[in-house]
Amino acid sequence: MKIKYDDNGDARIDTALTAIAIFIAAIMVISLTTSPILTGTKEGDRAPNVTGKAYNGSVWEDFDLQTYYDYDWSLENNNTTGSQWVMIEFLDTDCPYCFNTIREYQEGSQYFTPENPNWNGPHVSFLASAAELTGLKGHDSSREEIMAFRDKTPGEMCNSGNQDCSERGGSPYLIPFIDDLDKSHMDKWGIPGTPSYFLIQPDGIIAWSSFDNQDEKFYDAINRIVPQNNPQGGE
Repeated sequence: MKIKYDDNGDARIDTALTAIAIFIAAIMVISLTTSPILTGTKEGDRAPNVTGKAYNGSVWEDFDLQTYYDYDWSLENNNTTGSQWVMIEFLDTDCPYCFNTIREYQEGSQYFTPENPNWNGPHVSFLASAAELTGLKGHDSSREEIMAFRDKTPGEMCNSGNQDCSERGGSPYLIPFIDDLDKSHMDKWGIPGTPSYFLIQPDGIIAWSSFDNQDEKFYDAINRIVPQNNPQGGE
């Protein structure tokens, strides 16, 4: 019996092997020349996602931090107005320092918006993630306490249980307050204490954190980092 031999078949196999080799080589070149963006909380990292429930002033609704991002954004494209930056604070409504400095954050949430004629940059969305720091006296919190802290309504005790939540400085908030009573977000971000602040670019990359810039206020960081059309200075 004579075995049939297909010369064309050999050629097809050689072509396929060559194509596979070229494909593998291309993948290796991309992997060696592309710097992956790590997920983390250092400047330049992609911010870990935050999901769950957030109080918007009337109801607790689903929340997903990634819905704020525009992954096509870049500074090189000079897209400074079409996308929003994000400032997120991790706090505890019973943290005395949070209680005493919250007015600055509340005022910042109303200042860094295109509706403010004194701000010439894009919208900065302010968020607050409220945790319950365990093992500390007077730090028993609840959703009711978060709501009272946000809205400045009486009946719940904040500041280590020493002051009614309605007595905090500033006005009622207009921003989402995220439920982190189980500290899952704080643990995911590796945050040891409150308050902690992060400025996130529209593409989800951390541009600034209070950990790396302990001597700089969050509003000074926004003025310094976020592109403006005609910068006029601070808050």
